[in-house]
Amino acid sequence: MTEPLLPEESIFARALEVPAGERAAFLDRECGADSLLRAEVESLLRADRTGDLLDLPDAPAATRGDPGPAPGTVIAGRYKLLEEIGEGGFGVVYLAEQTRPVCRKVALKVLKPGMDTRQVVARFLAERQALALMDHPHIAQVFDGGTTREGRPYFVMELVRGIPITDYCDQNRLALPARLELFARVCQAVQHAHQKGVIHRDLKPSNVMVTLHDGAAVPKVIDFGVAKALGRRLTDRTLFTGLAQMVGTPLYMSPEQAEPTGLDVDTRSDIYSLGVLLYELLTGTTPFDGDRLRTVGYDELRRIIREEEPARPSSRVSTLDLAATTLSANRRQDPRRLRRALRGELDWVVMKCLEKDRSRRYETADALAKDVERYLADEPVQACPPSAGYRLRKFARRNKRALSAVTVMALAMLLAVGGIGWAVRDRAARKAEEDREVDRMLQDAARLRDARKWVEAREAVKRIEWLVADGRREPERQRLRAIAADLELVTALEEIRLRPTTSDWPRGYAKVIDRDYAAAFRDYGIDVETLDPAEAARRIRDAAIREDLINALDAWSWVRHRYVHALVSSPEEMSAFKSKEHPRGEARLTVVVTLADPDDWRTQLRDSAALGDRSALEKLANRPEAGVQGPSTLLLLVRALKNAGAQDKALEALYGAQRRYPTDVTLNLDLADHLSYVSRPSRCEEAIGFVRAALSALPQHPNLHIRLGDLLRIAGRPDQAAAAYQSALQHASAYPRVQAQTHQRLGVLLVAQGAWRDAEAAYRRAISLDPGQATWRVGLANVYRGTREWDKAVAALEEELRLGPDRGDGRYELAWLLTNRPDVEHRDFDRAIELASWLTAKWPNSFDGWHALGVARLRAGDLSGAITALEKANHLSGGGGPYEWFFQAMAHWHLNDPLKARHWYDRAARWMTDNPKWLVDNPVKKEELQRFQAEAATLLGVDDSPRPATEAGPSKKP
Repeated sequence: MTEPLLPEESIFARALEVPAGERAAFLDRECGADSLLRAEVESLLRADRTGDLLDLPDAPAATRGDPGPAPGTVIAGRYKLLEEIGEGGFGVVYLAEQTRPVCRKVALKVLKPGMDTRQVVARFLAERQALALMDHPHIAQVFDGGTTREGRPYFVMELVRGIPITDYCDQNRLALPARLELFARVCQAVQHAHQKGVIHRDLKPSNVMVTLHDGAAVPKVIDFGVAKALGRRLTDRTLFTGLAQMVGTPLYMSPEQAEPTGLDVDTRSDIYSLGVLLYELLTGTTPFDGDRLRTVGYDELRRIIREEEPARPSSRVSTLDLAATTLSANRRQDPRRLRRALRGELDWVVMKCLEKDRSRRYETADALAKDVERYLADEPVQACPPSAGYRLRKFARRNKRALSAVTVMALAMLLAVGGIGWAVRDRAARKAEEDREVDRMLQDAARLRDARKWVEAREAVKRIEWLVADGRREPERQRLRAIAADLELVTALEEIRLRPTTSDWPRGYAKVIDRDYAAAFRDYGIDVETLDPAEAARRIRDAAIREDLINALDAWSWVRHRYVHALVSSPEEMSAFKSKEHPRGEARLTVVVTLADPDDWRTQLRDSAALGDRSALEKLANRPEAGVQGPSTLLLLVRALKNAGAQDKALEALYGAQRRYPTDVTLNLDLADHLSYVSRPSRCEEAIGFVRAALSALPQHPNLHIRLGDLLRIAGRPDQAAAAYQSALQHASAYPRVQAQTHQRLGVLLVAQGAWRDAEAAYRRAISLDPGQATWRVGLANVYRGTREWDKAVAALEEELRLGPDRGDGRYELAWLLTNRPDVEHRDFDRAIELASWLTAKWPNSFDGWHALGVARLRAGDLSGAITALEKANHLSGGGGPYEWFFQAMAHWHLNDPLKARHWYDRAARWMTDNPKWLVDNPVKKEELQRFQAEAATLLGVDDSPRPATEAGPSKKP
């Protein structure tokens, strides 16, 4: 897949849109304290000759005629030029070796001096967003691009060792069927690009190379995106600065490209160029003679391309005289039989591509490929010769100046007599052709949906929408609505599946996931919570995306099973939630999914998962049926095994599933989570690799970049984590909530680095994008604790409590801050005890409430109550931590038990010595722990405290 933009490239591309006078402030905001990143961006801007986009200077005279970089030169620190392998009108192509982030041979094109560096690079950086989606076996990928130190644009492409398609066909003397099969594959590649919104604009034999893979010919379209990035207004300068630069393009140029502006170009321009390519494959020559185009002036060249009708392929072959013998031999036919083979359907197919009026060309490259395939299968082609009326009107327009008044009048009379009949027949023919085309496009969209090619299917739907917009096509609109609804639901389910965990996990996170699943099914027309289970199951079985609905129900049911305590608040509600009658219960979902998918093995899996039956789950994992299940079912098995305590078996099954489906996003993410959070935290690097594997399948998905950033942060690679978060922001421009989540994570990262003001800006940006997210006020309060702005921290936590009165996070933090803020006169122990007591009553088995309550009671002088609460906290957390131990030391000292006091003090001090990295990663907590250690040391008379004491003994509320 195409690699995502590096951070410096992303900022550079956006900086190009900022006026020169405002760039310094822009770079201050975007680069922050990262001086290395800023230096990289400024280097790109200097190389790009900063200035007005429309007022670029020419290349320096010293560089004109410069032969370019020599072999051995290293570009961008990662591309070493090995040898020159080609030269074209725009640049020189080198064989190069890429050294990072992967090692491979690539083709690197360095553009010649005199190119509009700023325009080329800016367009290319924008174009990479579309190129990143392209993944087709017959398209050579564009990996990277930028500018050399000398300011020349360069492009890094997949290395294709092959020869132009026309040369390959002639050298191997391919017969017409073999040529047409190769050509059809080229059309499919162009169709793939068009579905991604990318137009080539320069299709010609030298940009369609044929290479051999295991002895089979494989066509590869090269320079996709480069042509568009280089696309400029067609002027005298661009055509005639060098004759060689002109030769290739006009021969394959569509009439609309020859317009003075050259701006009105769409995908049908590539259809025209494909028609020229097919013409050359069939006849050995192009529709217009290259020697003639070289000798005419600019205006005449444009007129030829826009107005002259080329000869049909069969007619052209008959005029080649002696060359026809060689031509026929290369196609394994004698000249007469070749003319006969071309006459009729192949003539029609080619000439439909070469129509001057693009509305009469094939609508898509796929339609052209289908017609070629119909010809090869001896089926009727959709192309047909133009009507006599159409040819007559074309003739009149081309020759209106040469025709005499009498001729014009005669033609007018003929048209008046026969015009009505011609118009009716022509209109009916066009309507029938449009109907066939719409039906075919709808079938293609449905086929792409059924093949689970979601991106291509969505693009197909967009292309059809305008064709069925009028009221005459209501049946087609209904078919399109059904396909669009399927794709919308798949998109919604994917967003739910890939949503990153939030700081309110698992309570708030599980509620949001549960709510979103219910809404997605309801919007689709299957309200699982109100429909009779049998009816809901019937609708699921009848859906075109049945498999996706069943997988989503399994995932949804698992959320309700695994996080049931987050979804209910009382034992009574828990009992009702477990019943089949409960509309929002786990059991109801299980009933629906079992009716929709009665497979015996999967039914046993669902039942065993609900019961947490480890033995039954392990037996199911060992049965042969497990080897044929899809990735979603295997993921359900893995999660059930983990929940039942079979961690080793779960990891084994997860590795096996990932090997079977190496590109499945969810399996890769689950394996990454398992390695980094559940199984072995030390294997974080391996987890990062699995997230990168998921990104290779969905490089544009912001949530995956967020996941990668989270792991890089955990692995202690903050710069790379920040780059991943920036990539997430780049891909989340249409998703404010995802942007908010990303800014919040940047805030966490910046807090760990002690960049308090940048962290404050990140949190405030997150809150402005998603103001209802209460928990982010806790993060903002953490920032103010770092800046020692205690009143602001309290205000942020009070706001969190107002937005989420039933939540615990803010209450705990507020209780803690009111108990321990360093400005002792502003402490409020009564309020802190009230908040902590609410927590212990609401969640009696939660560590946080007892911890906060124990410290607040100690500060208020309730020593026995403090000991009781702190011991409860220790028990709930499996032994406690340095916070509890320092306060237990102080409590026991006040209870005249110096031995226990010293025991707890030494234990806490040892923990701080043994965990330096944790302290570095948590500067706010490090400062607090050092403060509490100093307080305890002073109280106990210990002389190894890192700081002087700030307090002695219990404090009283002022």
